[in-house]
Amino acid sequence: MIDSTTRGGGRITVDERADGSGDALQAVITGIGDLSVEAAVGDFDLATLLTQVPAPVTALNLDACRVRFHSQLTASVLELEATMLAVRAAAFAYRQAEKGISEVFGGLLDVLGYATGRIIALSLPVVIPVALVIGAQVIVVTKILDVTGLDDVITKQFGIDLGKTKAQAKEALITFVFEQSDVSGAIIEHVLPGIVVGFVGLPPFVLSADGDHAFWPHDSTSMTIWVLAGANAFGLLLPSDVEVRRAKGLTPPHKEPPRDVEDLFNREANCHRGADSGQVRIEEVVGPDGTTRYIVYVPATTDWSPKSGDNTTDLTTNVQGMAGNDTVMREMVRQAIADAGIGRDAEVMLVGYSQGGITAGSLAADPAFLDDVNVTALMTVGAPVSDFAIDSEIDVLSIEHEQDLVPDLDGNENPATKNWSTITVDYDPDELRKVPELADKSDAELDEMFASAGAAHSSVAYAASIGLLLRAGNPGFDRFTSKNSGFFNGDLAKTRDYQGKRKRR
Repeated sequence: MIDSTTRGGGRITVDERADGSGDALQAVITGIGDLSVEAAVGDFDLATLLTQVPAPVTALNLDACRVRFHSQLTASVLELEATMLAVRAAAFAYRQAEKGISEVFGGLLDVLGYATGRIIALSLPVVIPVALVIGAQVIVVTKILDVTGLDDVITKQFGIDLGKTKAQAKEALITFVFEQSDVSGAIIEHVLPGIVVGFVGLPPFVLSADGDHAFWPHDSTSMTIWVLAGANAFGLLLPSDVEVRRAKGLTPPHKEPPRDVEDLFNREANCHRGADSGQVRIEEVVGPDGTTRYIVYVPATTDWSPKSGDNTTDLTTNVQGMAGNDTVMREMVRQAIADAGIGRDAEVMLVGYSQGGITAGSLAADPAFLDDVNVTALMTVGAPVSDFAIDSEIDVLSIEHEQDLVPDLDGNENPATKNWSTITVDYDPDELRKVPELADKSDAELDEMFASAGAAHSSVAYAASIGLLLRAGNPGFDRFTSKNSGFFNGDLAKTRDYQGKRKRR
């Protein structure tokens, strides 16, 4: 059984439950107050007062009971009021404590990064000469061992394979970075900006200064902007325009709408799997009620070269997107939607994995795009999208592996709101190997598929995890497909595929 946790999507949090209890108590108090007023008015009813004249002793006893009733009622109301205030205070304290823990933890990491940056800056005059001497010696010795074959002698005599040891050390580092993805994300969000600020000698308080800017690094987005500016200076990761054209699909069109979340993701993965450059696919679904809806699949990365070529699904698109800039893939989606003739009122679902999720998430947070396109649903898989202020009217489902570094590259968790559900899955290769879809793979092929630490980000691993969760039953999947049932039912009327090519500016 594969483990998973779900945040947001209508799930009640501790503070929301406390607020609900406070509202319920307020309703009870209001009801009691109304009854108290009615009772007080009844005390002065003329008919009641006239019946007391023939029996004065009974009237006195009745008055005494009325006094006790009103005094006890007042005490009960005051007690309920105090309880209600305590419940509301508890909810407020919970939210502040949660916020405070996050801010304190982030502040400590900021200080750690800043101190590290200052140490590096102050020790450079000493460190650089030493590093040059030691580094030169290491390089020379390594070359000598390689050329003379002495590395083989060392392996035979001492059992130390230098090449293998180096590869193992590299794999161990990658494994740690991916398996401790939350830690890696926090380092990207706080420690690295702190190092830069400390190194250049800016005052430490600038790390906590509010504002969405990149005058200096203070979070993952501003850090990406600085990295991008440095790369651009060397002619790398440069933006460009794009040419978009209708193309033959990488896979044949389907005959029916997607059945479920698993089917939706598999169609998304087919937009880039095995391709030099990914494609945008648009499926036109006509529901049983005659309403036409559209599913837009946005492809993932296919090229990791820092020098942008013709390919639109490359590293440049990744970094430009994470920096909050417009990208060729965003423009591809816009042009594809325009070519498909999707009207302003037609419901649209965006689906994206990895880079596709970055593109889809950024478009779902773009007011100008949403003025032209009625996005009602969004599904992202393995994508860092927490920094995007996605419109609250859009229903969002995000799926992430706990051991996948990529969704944590933005250094934050996705908002846990009623419209945004995030399912975090514990990546378990032993369980994933058992899925029916991989039954035709040999043990050697499965070993190779799941051996790397980065396999937690692979589309194959995500497809397997989604399939296991679906068959086990997952409330987050059920909520998403139920709320957006119009995209999963009816007839698939038409499928359009689009290819893009960068244009040099």
